[in-house]
Amino acid sequence: MIERFIMKLLTDEQKELYSLLFKEYKKAQLSQKEASKILGVSIATLYRLRESGVGISYKKLDSLGKNGTIVYPLQEIVKYLTQSNVKTF
Repeated sequence: MIERFIMKLLTDEQKELYSLLFKEYKKAQLSQKEASKILGVSIATLYRLRESGVGISYKKLDSLGKNGTIVYPLQEIVKYLTQSNVKTF
């Protein structure tokens, strides 16, 4: 049900990429390691992007303390990958 709602918010290009990634990872939220692999950056780079307030939207689970599990919603990774493209003519 939630996946259907998410798909309505994406462009055709984003839907295709989301479907491919969802098929491979079989979940809608990815770990830092999985996100870094898809994006081709290190986990340390993801950390720096979070700390500087740029990059992909993320969720912090178990955030009662300072340390919590960081996950990246798959749709946010897809949006980042497709919206950061510069189109040339």
